[in-house]
Amino acid sequence: MLFKAAIALGAGLASALLFFIPVKGTTAAMLLAFVGPLPIMIAGLGFGTITSIAATLAGAAALAVALTPAFALFFILTLGLPATLLARLASARRDVVVGESDETISIPAYSKGQMLAWVATLSCLIALVPLTVMAMRGMDVDETARQLAPAIRAFFRGESNIPYAMSAREFARMAVLAFPAMFAASSTLMLAFNLWIAAKVARTSGVMEREDSDIPFELRLPRDSLFVLFAAIAACTLGEMPRAIASTLAAAFLTAYALHGLAVVHGFLRGNPVRGALLFGLYALIAMMAWPLLLTAAIGMFDSLIPLTRHRAPPPAAA
Repeated sequence: MLFKAAIALGAGLASALLFFIPVKGTTAAMLLAFVGPLPIMIAGLGFGTITSIAATLAGAAALAVALTPAFALFFILTLGLPATLLARLASARRDVVVGESDETISIPAYSKGQMLAWVATLSCLIALVPLTVMAMRGMDVDETARQLAPAIRAFFRGESNIPYAMSAREFARMAVLAFPAMFAASSTLMLAFNLWIAAKVARTSGVMEREDSDIPFELRLPRDSLFVLFAAIAACTLGEMPRAIASTLAAAFLTAYALHGLAVVHGFLRGNPVRGALLFGLYALIAMMAWPLLLTAAIGMFDSLIPLTRHRAPPPAAA
């Protein structure tokens, strides 16, 4: 009990520090913030849901004391709760009967694709927190833009420096409407990456059951995710606020399909003698410009409808 309490305290404080560190504004701080959910996810995968909940509460308590209760609540909603829930889902098991025998084995309750769909859904909900706060405070987009305009002027050091000759209020309005979608896309990447790393760390350290996992071969989003994505894209034609919500959902699932497509590419290129060079070129293009992610998203969507060729990982060499 004391050991798990120590794990929860350490994980919570580490996540709280990583959550706070972006205020430094440096590149290193932003990179560290990207792994903010990792300690809580490791605690949940390795030591159970109660431990990850305790870690979330410990981190929130530290932020409430050091900063404000509102910041602590934001930590719970946007980092602690999603990390805890994803760890719980990833560690859930179900029993199945093998063949005609009565032998029962335990397998993950959710496939890799289902977990990625959960990641996208939670990322969308996280990104909608600011819009929810606006609605609860009775603020519309125009009022929020008016309050943000002075900060925009200060950031660009004058209204004349704002891109596209926009006024501070126009730029603030655009930012308010675009921020949830951008945040949803980045959260999908962040949560998926952290869950993958957390599972590797937990299995390597022996605190989580080992299993054969081949993401480039196995990862496939459920076909229902396509209907969610297309419905969200169609809803973008509605009014301003419905468009902001729909674009947030679309951004999260487009990012998930981009990851799905990358898995297809990794699996398809197995055994190719120039696989390393091709993957390096693909990721270099992605780092320089965004459009290759749209291509991989299209590959992922096509694979959801008509499975494409992928190769399994070679079996481990005998000792």
